[in-house]
Amino acid sequence: MSGCDQVGERVQIKETREISKHATRPPVAVASADRFPQMDREAPEVEQPDPPAAEELFDWITPAGWTVVQPTGAARGIRLLDMRFGPNQEGQCFLSFLPGGGGGVEANVNRWRTQMGQAPYTAEEFAALPKKPLFGRDASYVAFDGDFTDVGKSEAVKDYRMLGAVHADEKFMIFVKMVGPKALVVENEAAFDEFCRSLQPKVQR
Repeated sequence: MSGCDQVGERVQIKETREISKHATRPPVAVASADRFPQMDREAPEVEQPDPPAAEELFDWITPAGWTVVQPTGAARGIRLLDMRFGPNQEGQCFLSFLPGGGGGVEANVNRWRTQMGQAPYTAEEFAALPKKPLFGRDASYVAFDGDFTDVGKSEAVKDYRMLGAVHADEKFMIFVKMVGPKALVVENEAAFDEFCRSLQPKVQR
C-alpha cells in the first residue's frame, strides 16, 4: 500500500531528456493550412436536386388567361406552382408548401400585411378571418390593399391588392397567394377561388 500512501504528495521531477536528433521536430512557424491541408480544402459543391414538378403532385384547373411559368431565383424552392395573368403578366398567383408548419398561419399572414404596408392583425381580427376550402381543408382567407414591397425589393409599388388562402398544422403549411395591381386582382378574384377549389392531390396509381 506504499504507492497509495504517496498519493497526494508533491514529487519533484529532476530528470530531463533531450529529443533525439533523429526525431522529427514539429515546425512552429507553419500555418495551419499547410500543416493540415486536408482541412483547408473547399467542400465540393453539391448540386441541389430540382423540386418535383407540380404535375407530379396534384391536379388543378388553370383559369382562363393565366399562364404557368417556371419559378426562378429564391422562389424556385418555395413555389410549387407559379402563374401570371394580366395584359403585361403583372399579376401573380402561386402555390407554396412549407414543411414543419412554416411558423404558423398568423405569423405568415401578418408578414404578408407588412409587405403591403399594413399593420398586423389583432388577435381578434385574425380569429375572425373567413375560411375557404384548400385541398379539402379549411384555409384562412385574407384580402388587403396597400403599397406592395416584394421580397428582395427596396421600393414599394402603389395601389396593389393581395389575396391569400393558407392552412397549417404541425407537419406543413400550404398556401395560395395572389398579388398584383388592385383593379387586376379584383377582376381575377373569382378565378382565384376557382383555382383554389380545383386543387386536388395527384392520385397515385
